[in-house]
Amino acid sequence: MTVNKIINANVLDLLKDRVYLATVELSEGRIKKITEQNKTIENNSALDLKGKWLSPGFIDTHSHLVMYSSFRKQLNCSPENVKSISDIIEKFKEQQEDITFDGWLRGYGYNEFELAEGRHPNRFDLDQISKEIPIYIQQSSAHMGAVNTKALEIMGVGLNDPDPKGGRYERDENGLVNGVLFEFPALDKVKAVLPKAEADVLAADIEAGVKAYQARGITNTTEMGVGIFSGMDDYEAVLKFLETPQSIRTRWAITYQLLFHEPKLQNLNADELKEKFESLSNGYSTLAGAKFFSDGSIQLHTAAIRGNYYDGGSSDDLQIEKEEMEELFNHFQRLGYPLITHANGDKAARTVIEAYKATAQTKTTDIMNRIEHLQTVNKEDIEEMTKHQIGGSFFTNHIYYFGDIHKKYFLGPERVQNLDPVRWAEDTEMTFTIHSDCPVTDISPLDSIRIAVERKTRQGEILGEHQKLTRIEAYRKMTVDAAKLNGTDENEGSINEGKFADFAVLNQNPLDSSVHLSDDLVEMTIVGGEVVYQRESYT
Repeated sequence: MTVNKIINANVLDLLKDRVYLATVELSEGRIKKITEQNKTIENNSALDLKGKWLSPGFIDTHSHLVMYSSFRKQLNCSPENVKSISDIIEKFKEQQEDITFDGWLRGYGYNEFELAEGRHPNRFDLDQISKEIPIYIQQSSAHMGAVNTKALEIMGVGLNDPDPKGGRYERDENGLVNGVLFEFPALDKVKAVLPKAEADVLAADIEAGVKAYQARGITNTTEMGVGIFSGMDDYEAVLKFLETPQSIRTRWAITYQLLFHEPKLQNLNADELKEKFESLSNGYSTLAGAKFFSDGSIQLHTAAIRGNYYDGGSSDDLQIEKEEMEELFNHFQRLGYPLITHANGDKAARTVIEAYKATAQTKTTDIMNRIEHLQTVNKEDIEEMTKHQIGGSFFTNHIYYFGDIHKKYFLGPERVQNLDPVRWAEDTEMTFTIHSDCPVTDISPLDSIRIAVERKTRQGEILGEHQKLTRIEAYRKMTVDAAKLNGTDENEGSINEGKFADFAVLNQNPLDSSVHLSDDLVEMTIVGGEVVYQRESYT
């Protein structure tokens, strides 16, 4: 449905921190005119919100749409769906016929700390499901997974094989590979033998995933790693998806490995890719940048941190050493790419900051270089990022989903209080956002905002009272500040004349501290003046 005028809307003005009743006129997908109202009015040809709240559409700056879309056809092994390895085995057996695709059984989202057995499922567990069908399940961090014996055979990994460089195989009491794979170099072994993801099938999966995003009020999303899920198949599927009519704005960050090694993409400059995405999508899609990984995950002991983990040992290994990082950054900046780099650990974050500074002379784009996750970054490094105009995005959802285990095992009761230190970032006026890293955690922007405000864990403990954001601050991270980080604040992020007609219609005021922030608030999503989602009960 095309909307030309919205009346009786309580508009959220996030720039001036106020709410006002207004009529909003739209033209050619943009906001043409906003007129404040003194009282409710009637107009049968307009969309009457009847006092509901008109919010800028949410801008997701870091999730994995391709992976999430495909995962929807796999077994959900998250703590919300399974409580034990026995549950995983039982559910696979129950649903085997429905979730077997191209001869493989796959699952996602398990968290060993939430399983009754308190460990990773291994090949001996998965062999109980099937010894003939290969099985692969990913852990919630997406930095590790587990396979059965049949999958190991197909991968060509022997039980006595050494660990791959940068990755690791877990081993049984006899020192034999037990099917648990740590970090991308090990996961690449299974990815190399997975059935090819046909572009048209994966594109259809993405379309279904988009609808789920829209139901959360999201009008713009960034896929933070084309190539992570299935290599070049990701890229081909994205192009296929962009050939269809678009109903969401998308940005695509492409892994540097894909850009560096794939013949179709080698030495392709950013403007060429940007033009391809924009022309295919009629302006709804664009290039986000080149994506790098400097370290791994806290809960796998692969995040590069200063000092030791609370449960013993240290991990300061970088996936890309600083010298190589600088060479790569220079190469891609000369080609015009904004740089986006994953760093969970504080040592990794500092290394990336220094590499960005060292390569500043080759930067050719106005869009900020960024660091993603920043879970243990310290105050001094945040100040350095602000000084050198390096943007960031914090994985604040981690506080709720993993805060309890970080306190108990990995960071300890003191260090965990500064997990995802967004108050430090806000106080230094750093340009940053918050994100879900979906499918690692749920995509809901309103959940992410609530977590950044409350900082509560699953068990209800508050981690870092001093690091809380206010509601308006957290809300801006997924609207106004998200647009600023993306370099699109002239077109989106707030409700102002001339900007995109991209909105989320909410049934309560999300800035009211008495209102519980959840997806229940979302009544409608509008992109470019078109209603792309409407709750069935909406009247």
